[in-house]
Amino acid sequence: MGCRFPVLSFLTIFLSLQIPVKAETCTPIPLVGGEGSTVTKSVSQPTIPSLFGVNITSNNWNTDWAVPSQNNNFRNYLVTVSSKDNGPFKIRMYLKYNDQTADEFFNQEGVNITADKPLKIKSSPRPNSQPYQVNLFVNGLESLGKTYTATVMGCR
Repeated sequence: MGCRFPVLSFLTIFLSLQIPVKAETCTPIPLVGGEGSTVTKSVSQPTIPSLFGVNITSNNWNTDWAVPSQNNNFRNYLVTVSSKDNGPFKIRMYLKYNDQTADEFFNQEGVNITADKPLKIKSSPRPNSQPYQVNLFVNGLESLGKTYTATVMGCR
């Protein structure tokens, strides 16, 4: 009875070395209304409405990626945001579903992104459901004029 634990430990280590681990395969998700899967933006000023219902300025805080409707059995989504401008950003991320609902999976102010350390956030979709879009919302007074680059990958 005294040698049972060493045998179990040996078997656990042996089996972990013998069982292959399947690596994730990630695919870039295309931008909505753009080309490719990567966007670079500078954070704009807030929208300024006018009295007549036409905005004087519009912000560019939202970016959407369109999840392909065919063969989109993604286990998770990886959003990467980088910036050479070093500094705080206010960032929110959502998975948007066909039933007009969205799951917020990241919401943080003062996110400090540096050139050598991008922000990487992973999210899983609802069980038995896939989103049709991934949304990134970047703003904040401290980040006005700062430039960032973002991309989204769907991973199996």
